[in-house]
Amino acid sequence: VIPDGFSPNGDGINDEFVILGIEKYPENELYIYNRWGGLVYSAKPYQNNWKGESNTTTLKLVGDEVVDGTYFYILKLNAEEKGKNGYIELRRK
Repeated sequence: VIPDGFSPNGDGINDEFVILGIEKYPENELYIYNRWGGLVYSAKPYQNNWKGESNTTTLKLVGDEVVDGTYFYILKLNAEEKGKNGYIELRRK
């Protein structure tokens, strides 16, 4: 189950992008892009720990919080299963 939004504002509720059942796919890969197609986050494997910060140098934002908005994700589960993609809404307020 992949949520369509989360709010990494530090209130302890819905602060991380949590994909239910991701632990069943230890070879997973997650890529998150901004609306211009710039990679802002990637993880291999993803461990339900994205809090809306960039970890790539694509846009020279390593460690910076990404802005509120809509992001596109690609989730690769493993070599045998088709991945998933879609949109996630990030709102801190």
